[in-house]
Amino acid sequence: MKRNCQILVIILFLLFPFGKFLFCSDTTEEILPLKIGNEWIENICRYNSNADVNCHKRITKVIADTLINSEKFYVLEVSDSTGKVQARNYYVNESDGLYIFNNDRFVMILKYPVQAGEIFKGATDSVKVDSIDVTVQISGKNYNCIKYSIEKTNIVYYKMFIYCSPGIGRVVYEIYDLNDGKNKLAEKWELLDFKIK
Repeated sequence: MKRNCQILVIILFLLFPFGKFLFCSDTTEEILPLKIGNEWIENICRYNSNADVNCHKRITKVIADTLINSEKFYVLEVSDSTGKVQARNYYVNESDGLYIFNNDRFVMILKYPVQAGEIFKGATDSVKVDSIDVTVQISGKNYNCIKYSIEKTNIVYYKMFIYCSPGIGRVVYEIYDLNDGKNKLAEKWELLDFKIK
């Protein structure tokens, strides 16, 4: 009888992996896959107070790897649609999330794996995990995402939402201007296309 119960528990576990419903436990995927040749194309739109919209494309490529303090980092090159390079950044995936080497500091950008409700220190602000299972649809494609939020009060009060799909990377990034109690979309980045090796 005891053996039958053990077999039933194993079968149920294999058919219904409960951990996947509770938190993101699949560490085989990285929140941002870093392999040389990976590429993401995003459409970035900025909205001004006159309801004018200014949009442009941004291309991010993993172009190389390099050693920093004896650790391998990946070089991500950011360029505009004409190919003009705007920035180069250094990233690495660790067991607890995505890190950037910035201003001689090793800083966590996004924690992963995560549980809903977690709060962690990001590059400059606290980041909250709002949800671990949000479906985002862009251009007819559905992405299963983790929703992170950042809220900051400084000279300008704003809130940011980052939707990331593990194994793909950032899918949507939104910035809302909350001045005067209004919740106004100021900027939105959407993933148009990607190549993952």
